[in-house]
Amino acid sequence: MINKGTLMHEQRKQTIPPLQTATLVYKIGNSLYINITNRCTNVCIFCPKFKEYRLYGNDLLLKTEPSFEDVMAAIGEPVAIDEIVFCGFGESLLRLDLLVRIAKELKLRYTYRIRINTDGQANLVYGRNIIPDLVGLIDCISVSLNAPDPSTYSRLCNTPFGAAGFKGVCDFILAAKNQIPEVIATAVSVPGVDMEECRLLAESLGVAFRIREYSVQ
Repeated sequence: MINKGTLMHEQRKQTIPPLQTATLVYKIGNSLYINITNRCTNVCIFCPKFKEYRLYGNDLLLKTEPSFEDVMAAIGEPVAIDEIVFCGFGESLLRLDLLVRIAKELKLRYTYRIRINTDGQANLVYGRNIIPDLVGLIDCISVSLNAPDPSTYSRLCNTPFGAAGFKGVCDFILAAKNQIPEVIATAVSVPGVDMEECRLLAESLGVAFRIREYSVQ
């Protein structure tokens, strides 16, 4: 017969969240990166997290998604940086309310530039234009364009939005460039993807373009 007290103890143990061992804040060069979710809209074929969640020695696999207090404690008093970036192995804008709250606090405390790296599908996720939520808080948005056309984008990024996914990214870029000081479209140099065509598309959308190197490791 199972002891009732023992059973209750085991049930309580099961409800205790696992200890967080992931890196919530990590530094690359002069940028401080904030890792607030592993969830993502897309399942990109080139994303390194499908091989491992380690980046520059940092474990980015979150056991639980961090709270505002968790993130601010991890940031502490950053020094020798130029910017703070919302970018882990996930889509930070899926936690829009938390991102906005953190960005507001950062703007109160520091003068560092704040950037978001995003797949550009937040407006599709929320069914509205979320750019106004970011105005005055975010200095730069880097959007993963990744393709010059809808079919290539769908093949590379496995968007859940189908044909609307690629258009949603382009529309997000257009909406952002009118209200955010700096918007950059990026593309991973996956073999067979025409980087020049990606550049021309970015320029037609009125934003800068940057190539991100493809890694097979």
